[in-house]
Amino acid sequence: MKKSKNKTRKKQKKILFLSPLPPPFYGSAMSSEMCLNILKNSKNFDVKNIKLNYSKEMSDVGRINLNKIKGIFKVKKQIKKELKKFNPDTIYFVPATSSFGLIRDYLFIKEIKKNWNEKILFHLRSRISEEDWNNPIFRKLYLGMFKGEKVIVLDKILKKDLHGIIPDKNIFILPNAIKNEISEKGIDKIRKQRQKNKNFNILFLSNMDEDKGWFKLLQTCKILKEKGINFNCNFIGAWPSNKEKNKFYSFIEKNFLQNNVKYLSIKTGKEKNNILEKSDVLVFPTEYKLETFGRVIIEAMMFSLPVIANGIASIPTTIQDGKTGFVVKNIKEAVEAIKKIDQIDRRECRKWVEKNFTIKKMVDDYEKLYYKVLRKNKKL
Repeated sequence: MKKSKNKTRKKQKKILFLSPLPPPFYGSAMSSEMCLNILKNSKNFDVKNIKLNYSKEMSDVGRINLNKIKGIFKVKKQIKKELKKFNPDTIYFVPATSSFGLIRDYLFIKEIKKNWNEKILFHLRSRISEEDWNNPIFRKLYLGMFKGEKVIVLDKILKKDLHGIIPDKNIFILPNAIKNEISEKGIDKIRKQRQKNKNFNILFLSNMDEDKGWFKLLQTCKILKEKGINFNCNFIGAWPSNKEKNKFYSFIEKNFLQNNVKYLSIKTGKEKNNILEKSDVLVFPTEYKLETFGRVIIEAMMFSLPVIANGIASIPTTIQDGKTGFVVKNIKEAVEAIKKIDQIDRRECRKWVEKNFTIKKMVDDYEKLYYKVLRKNKKL
């Protein structure tokens, strides 16, 4: 029996998994955690992971502090140790693509390349913006990190962000996915309960960074109120600063939206799911320059919620415009989309996610992708 176990262990391919992980809770970190769990639960892989981020709250993200600087040295030491001790078959790395995080990850990649000769598999969960690409210092970092490597992107439209650094043959497409946390029977019950709602319930679920679109949704709420539409709008997420928090409450007070708009703080797990169950639509008017996919979109659709979102990054391929929600360009279009949202068959939202964005599908695609990468690295 022991001999058989040892044989199985020898067949496992070793992956060194380097990524931001929760906390804090935001889309990229949560998706990375899900990917890590997929690999750890597989019998085909032996996985060691190193958490790259040292932010404790969303307000810390993208900012430099002493704890983060200490963290760089700690992570570099961990990487060096695992490269020698663990001797991975491949390295999976989820890099930051802007600001302090990019510089931090460049230093980690430099450490890896000094001690490891195979290609790194990057998973891009944020964009390389035109602004950052045109920055000569950042461009040098991108070239130093990505040139000659392999990369996963979330949608084919995001290939262009790489500006030809990596050839098409070394770019793999793997959309985000989510766990199905509710049965068909449960969804039917939720749909019937929603029909009893007295007011129309709008949900914003993201980090409360203004670039994610919360202020545009507040402006939309102002117009809806002026048109005499009965609605509630709930905002969920962490504040990056008191300045943005004050702007939120100031607008509500100035425009007499206290009875319509509520900020519900950070919600995760069952609390978040309870709010998704009671909502009628998710509105996500993001303009965030690093936006790639909008994980929250498929999360909402799994709960049979149609989604209204700005048509940036891969969002136009994540939402079926007119079938699972509406892709909009501005506040005026968002207002019109809310007014006609009942044209959407909410059952189609869930069907779309079950067909394209489930964990089961991702597990199969993810494992196949790793074997493809390992084969190209001549480790199989």
